[in-house]
Amino acid sequence: MPPSSKKQPLGPIGLIIFAVISLAVGAYYRLPSLGDRPMHTDEAILAMKSAEYQATGHFQYDPKDFHGPGLHYITRVWGWLAGWGDSSTWTEAQLRMVPVMCGLGLILATLLLRHALGRAAAGYAMLLMSISPMMVYYSRYFIMEVPLVLLITLSIAALWHYSQGSGRWWLVLAGVCLGLQHATKETFVLNVAAALAGFAATKLLVGDFAPRRSGFDSGPGKRRALRPWLWVIIPAVLTSVALYSGGFKDWVAVKDSALTYLNYLKRAEGSGHEKPWYYYLTLIFWRKDGLVWSEAMIGGLGIVGMLYAFLGNHSKQPARQAFLVFLSVYTLALFAIYSFLAYKTPWSILSAQHALTLLAGVGAAAISSALSGSFSRVVFRIAFGLGLYNLVAQTNLAIHLYAADSRNPYVYSHTSSNLLRLLPVIRELQKTAPDGAFDVLVVNRDAGWPLPWYLRDIKSVHYTNAVPDKIDARVIIAEPEMKTALEAKFDGTPYTTLDLYGLRPGVMLNLWVEQTLWERNTLRKQQQKEAPAP
Repeated sequence: MPPSSKKQPLGPIGLIIFAVISLAVGAYYRLPSLGDRPMHTDEAILAMKSAEYQATGHFQYDPKDFHGPGLHYITRVWGWLAGWGDSSTWTEAQLRMVPVMCGLGLILATLLLRHALGRAAAGYAMLLMSISPMMVYYSRYFIMEVPLVLLITLSIAALWHYSQGSGRWWLVLAGVCLGLQHATKETFVLNVAAALAGFAATKLLVGDFAPRRSGFDSGPGKRRALRPWLWVIIPAVLTSVALYSGGFKDWVAVKDSALTYLNYLKRAEGSGHEKPWYYYLTLIFWRKDGLVWSEAMIGGLGIVGMLYAFLGNHSKQPARQAFLVFLSVYTLALFAIYSFLAYKTPWSILSAQHALTLLAGVGAAAISSALSGSFSRVVFRIAFGLGLYNLVAQTNLAIHLYAADSRNPYVYSHTSSNLLRLLPVIRELQKTAPDGAFDVLVVNRDAGWPLPWYLRDIKSVHYTNAVPDKIDARVIIAEPEMKTALEAKFDGTPYTTLDLYGLRPGVMLNLWVEQTLWERNTLRKQQQKEAPAP
């Protein structure tokens, strides 16, 4: 009897192979050369706050301009496990290992949704996640986004497992992750709103995820419905309060973590980051700035996944359809919310892009299972392989050649690589100056960030956004527009003016060095050059 030509579903071993390959590929693109790209201003500020928290044990929450302590707690734990040592010795590569590990954890977290998505869909999603240019780029970025997406995914997976009859500790896990989300980035409320929209749409269009057979089935209807949510809400509140209060000590920070949403209402209007409503769609489907950037393969397969959620045959697996409908509405709601807001930065959409990638896995699996002939399967595999190659090519460009180039759509108001030319000059001058006679003045509208991170070991650095009344620093770093005002304050002290250095797009810096220090430095380098080799 000839073997059946019917395509067999992906088994547990096949899924493990997918996971191992995805982790290996994900690590290959996330780990190398983490310290090469200059620190973005946001990275540098967060790095300084993490170092301060490590050194003092206290996190000072600023509800106006910064986020909660979640990333800094995660960094402290990872730094302890990795044996980083004193925070003054931390490097950019070490700090970026935190989002790298969260990015790899995000790939693995897909396994928790293998029954909700289907094994093949989970496998495809992990593979796409491992090479997605956007996901890889921000997994190498010391900001909150990737840790936040990981926490969101864990909370959704935990609630799914509980809905399928698992124990109440999944609810506790969901609550802890929810509290960590609030402590990591306040915008998690947008994800909660999108999730509630997805849950309501699922109940209306499909029904319940699955009838429960254990846990909280006894008691009156309303009480039975509300009691499980207490196992989510209470751990969420306790976790958030514990982190913001530094172990139930700083209650002002807890209050501010709620009042901060008044500031977010103002920031949502744009605050200098206004973009058109379709900005995020261009990041996914098509963006051209010298080069064409596109994750249209993920976007297209994600749309197929949504169509499959609503129109596919799920008669044997109604719970899976419920989850896929939830995920589809959640994804659409997230895109709609973020597109409606005037304030837009490219990393803000990462949680929606991740959800779309999960749906892309569903779309790829649906197409693959629908193909019955050998030829059509070969064509699909070739097309899928070419799509993977295109993503890989863009990822290579994004993390290497265009890692800090404004033509890269994931690069946003980024520090210029040219700034790294300035740092060796400062270090040379520091070596030349007599002991205790080296001081630096930085005059810049944004306090020179990320220079405070790079010069953090120099105690005599003063940062200001306006030209001071008196200038006595031996080294001055300032914008060229301030040249006239600065030099009027030199009071006869001779300075040598050096080349321009780029800080970020449209912002340049001049370097002034006190003449005697510059001459000493020139002489020292000349002597080193003429010294006989050992």
